[in-house]
Amino acid sequence: MSKKIPLDIITDVFCRQPVKSILRFRCVSKTCCSLIDSQDFIKLHLNHSITTRSNRRLILKGAHDLYALDFDTLTLGIGVQPHHHPLNIGSGTEVLGSCNGLIALCNSVQELALFNPSTRKLKTLPLPPCLVGFPSAFIFYGFGQDKINDDYKLVRVLHFKGNDGDDVEVEVYSLKTNSWRRISNLPRFLRDFYDYLYHSLFRKGYGVLAGGALYWVSPKSSTRSVIVAFDLVAEQFYQLPLPDSVNVSYANVHVDVGSLEGCLCVFRFYNLVYVDMWMMKEHAVKESWTKLFSVQEPTPTRSFLFLRPLGYSRNGVKLLLEVRREKLVWFDLETNSLRTVKIDTHGLDFVDTEICMASLVPLSDAGGGCGGGINGMKQRNLEEKEKRHKKKRDDFLSTGFKLVL
Repeated sequence: MSKKIPLDIITDVFCRQPVKSILRFRCVSKTCCSLIDSQDFIKLHLNHSITTRSNRRLILKGAHDLYALDFDTLTLGIGVQPHHHPLNIGSGTEVLGSCNGLIALCNSVQELALFNPSTRKLKTLPLPPCLVGFPSAFIFYGFGQDKINDDYKLVRVLHFKGNDGDDVEVEVYSLKTNSWRRISNLPRFLRDFYDYLYHSLFRKGYGVLAGGALYWVSPKSSTRSVIVAFDLVAEQFYQLPLPDSVNVSYANVHVDVGSLEGCLCVFRFYNLVYVDMWMMKEHAVKESWTKLFSVQEPTPTRSFLFLRPLGYSRNGVKLLLEVRREKLVWFDLETNSLRTVKIDTHGLDFVDTEICMASLVPLSDAGGGCGGGINGMKQRNLEEKEKRHKKKRDDFLSTGFKLVL
């Protein structure tokens, strides 16, 4: 690395590079390795990717494996690539959620892991406490970041038949402590969380991450759907109100939740053909619900009930949607039109799509092998410079003067 290039400039250049290139730069020098592995740089690179809508990829689930596709190449019709991961045993791995470049994977209730597809690092989770005693339990999952404690958490909500009817158990895994803990004093409304038909055919029960919380839709109880939220910092459940104008008192109206660039979204479906999308622009502020668009399914004979937002295009004009778990479409926010994305799937059928940010986020508290932060690096560089200067001075004195004691 050239000594003439300031560290701030090197940091800025590295922040703009894809993860694959940055990992190669680690081999250039100890200074590069220390910079790239530092928590400061990892956060800078992640924030740059989020603000510029870059370094995004799609993880598509096939019948027996996962596949990857770069978000920015969707318009080129490029085919999907096999997404090999260490947890793959050919049994159909599920993606439970994604956050800051980490994805939660599941082969079974006993095989859970966190994985960074960019760095290829895998963290196998210890066995959850509630593995026996609930053979017929339906399990809800959710994965996200506790920003206050800089921790990543996986939530399991087990819904089962107890002695007094429906009952629940909740467990939270912490990456920081590498352990599970059981949540007590659960609110009674969680007992109405599960509906067999709704969650078997419509939703898998994977929570939506937005604004530091995980969200699920509790099926309609009498005439009202409810959003159930779990605060990842306080580790508490609460209910969130829908927009006032979202009337779900009719049998042909359904509600679902999604996430778009960190904001909670609500979808209201009419007759499986029309859909409205609302966004909560301020976390947990009911008055911040804003209607983004209404759109009609272009093929009336097909169901429009399965719809999920994935992300905006780079210029923010189009929104990528997953429809019916079988295709991706661009929704043009200016013309209110839909266009199917053509992807070479090599004849494979996909049932789910997850958007994942390529990042350097580690699966441990430590930033990496070389350690240190950007400020610490500057201090070390000054110390090394001072040592070199002192050595030159000592060499000059030792050759310029012959002292005899």
